[in-house]
Amino acid sequence: MTASMKRGFVSRANKSAVALPALVLGRTARTPRSAVTTQRNVTSQRPLCTGYRARTPRTLGALGVEEADVRLSDEPEGPATATSTSYSKLYDFVMSQGPLRMHKQVPKPSKEAQMREENAVKLWLSDVAVTVKRNYFFGRKFQARDLAVFALVTSMHVGLLWAPSTFSLGNLGLCFALYFITGCIGITFGYHRLIAHKSFVVPKWLEYAAAYCGALSIQGDPMEWASTHRYHHLHTDTPKDPHSTYEGAWWSHAGWFLDNEMTLTRTEDHSNAKEMKAQPFYRFMQKTYNWHILLSFALLYAFGGLPAMIWGGCVRTCIVWHITWSINSFCHIYGKQSYDTKDLSKNNWFFGLLAWGEGWHNNHHAFEYSARHGLEPHQFDLTWLIIRGLQKVGLAKRVKLPSEAAKAKLAFQ
Repeated sequence: MTASMKRGFVSRANKSAVALPALVLGRTARTPRSAVTTQRNVTSQRPLCTGYRARTPRTLGALGVEEADVRLSDEPEGPATATSTSYSKLYDFVMSQGPLRMHKQVPKPSKEAQMREENAVKLWLSDVAVTVKRNYFFGRKFQARDLAVFALVTSMHVGLLWAPSTFSLGNLGLCFALYFITGCIGITFGYHRLIAHKSFVVPKWLEYAAAYCGALSIQGDPMEWASTHRYHHLHTDTPKDPHSTYEGAWWSHAGWFLDNEMTLTRTEDHSNAKEMKAQPFYRFMQKTYNWHILLSFALLYAFGGLPAMIWGGCVRTCIVWHITWSINSFCHIYGKQSYDTKDLSKNNWFFGLLAWGEGWHNNHHAFEYSARHGLEPHQFDLTWLIIRGLQKVGLAKRVKLPSEAAKAKLAFQ
């Protein structure tokens, strides 16, 4: 899961724009290099996000917030620490400190303290209490980018009204094929595990092909998607997370990328994806992103007229969108936790199937570097089977997996 559509299907005149979401996905339990096992002749890579040390907390007056006077270090110091402070109070403190420094971590909030917040609302059938910090629709200022993204999302859903009248088995097959190409190969295999987390390495031609498939999902260009997702893992379920569920189920599902002002404060700095900016292909995709989306819809129309554009475009896009967004929302609300990640990430078997293995979200947040998310035999992970197959034929190398010691260290007893 994923500000993905920042440069997505709208005018690029406003450079402060926000994009549609990244696969969501959490950085809570950073594991030392020694806990990572790789297959074949793998050499370890530096973590995408640096660790930090937290000095002795001190109480901050009336807010009652424990400040983590954090300092970035070159190597991770272990799992992110937690405080006894609620998300709501931690949010108020962090946002009162001026511009966010996104490369510095803050401690995890206390789920129990958040549950006791006077204005918190407990989500139905869950252990999550949320405090809405931004008005979703009314009583707020909409920027031009918000209106443009809202128009795009709305138009795709309006296109669903023509789905019944244009249905055929051929169009259904087209929809499913593109759902696999853009959702599994593009987002899950390409954007997420290969590019954002560097869980394995493939030849550049294959990496770029997968990235192009991901671009056609209309979730933003590869560089922006990866950058946003890395921030999500660095700051999972803290006030610096681009889409924390503590701010509401709708916020984590779709509200965050409809609020350009707030999302930019958390995602505008793409310096955490410097290796992508150094590659001409990703710079090209960033500059020309809109045209690739327009071309894809034009080709669908040329291939099969309006029915193909509805089923291969609108229906497929909405399916991939909501499955991706649900990893950010549902998989931080409903499911089970196998590992103590100090965040809200959950393993959800239903989205494990729909999202090609991404639903094993607590596993992923515990070991974000892992190419395999379904770590247990019963946890089906189609994307991992594809990676494993490519490894057997020599196309995927430096495949990262958590060691048994690492899993035992974070597992709930």
